[in-house]
Amino acid sequence: MYDRWLEALRELTRWKEAEASRLIEELCRNALVVVLFGSRARGDFTPLSDWDLLAVIERGEYRLEQRRIGQVVWLPLDKLEEVLERSMVILDAVVDGRPLCGDFEVFARIKAEVEEYIKRRGLVRTRHGWVAAP
Repeated sequence: MYDRWLEALRELTRWKEAEASRLIEELCRNALVVVLFGSRARGDFTPLSDWDLLAVIERGEYRLEQRRIGQVVWLPLDKLEEVLERSMVILDAVVDGRPLCGDFEVFARIKAEVEEYIKRRGLVRTRHGWVAAP
């Protein structure tokens, strides 16, 4: 019985990795830079963990899109400041992020802006999210 569960887990892992590869390839064709974040970027994932991806675009709408293997966060560069004011997801995505493809300099500039925002707002990361420092 245990062997069947292990084989099912291996099969699920193979499927998720193949789906992730296809999704990343698709995003790399349509975004300035694609960034992996969350548990897979931090290295504390399990075979059941989802894939969290940040797709940076020149302009458009900020949105979270659910995919079969996880989420894609679409970040338009022209709305970065506005997005920072309303979404803590971006802080996690940038702080933990590991660029996968595209223009890594774009991500470096975003990271610098996010770090400045965190400093300016006096934010600290806790296990419950980002909060103002005491």
